[in-house]
Amino acid sequence: MMENTEERVIIMHNFEKGEVSKLLKVVREAFPDKEFIFASTTPTNLEWKVQDLIGELKKEHEEFKKMKEQSQENK
Repeated sequence: MMENTEERVIIMHNFEKGEVSKLLKVVREAFPDKEFIFASTTPTNLEWKVQDLIGELKKEHEEFKKMKEQSQENK
């Protein structure tokens, strides 16, 4: 069973690149104090259980946050 966590995940399907950019901007502006995980579907992840996809997205999100923090520390 999946943990009850505070992560907010938005999974987009069949959006064009410009639409994705607009959606990200609107969501971030509407909820400036919230953190979101954004993802687009792929042929591979469309076959996954949603629980598995969200788990993988959370792992990737944490890795990107760590890389960003390390990059800012090195400046």
